Amino acid sequence: MTAPPLPRRERVRLEVESWKPPLNSEAIAHAAERIRVVQPLDVILDDIGDVLTDQLLAPAEFGDHSRRLRGGLNRLVSIATAAGDRDEQVVRLVRQSNELCDSTGKLPADNTLALGHLRRMANVALALMERLGETGTMKEVA
Repeated sequence: MTAPPLPRRERVRLEVESWKPPLNSEAIAHAAERIRVVQPLDVILDDIGDVLTDQLLAPAEFGDHSRRLRGGLNRLVSIATAAGDRDEQVVRLVRQSNELCDSTGKLPADNTLALGHLRRMANVALALMERLGETGTMKEVA
């Protein structure tokens, strides 16, 4: 004995708009590139520590330290600017950062002056990072 066949159901087609990605491939590639170049905050702290340490820096490394500190300062300034932080100390530190990271990006030729410039950059970056944490603009890093 076999079971009677089940009645055949009709399939209902729903008209659904096909999915479209929110970004095109160029926009996704641009966003991915931007994410790749962002320094984590702990890396910025490491760069600050490298310059402010008691250990002497080799003059041959000054350019690399300058580039990394400049990138870290620019990131901190971007965070403060994007958040619209109008705290007096933050505004002062952002101004100092902009002065230290002028468009030329060149360090003084004298090694002592270059080291002093790197240390000023590191001190401003550290102060700005701490103040952004105090004002709640950014979570504390350490």
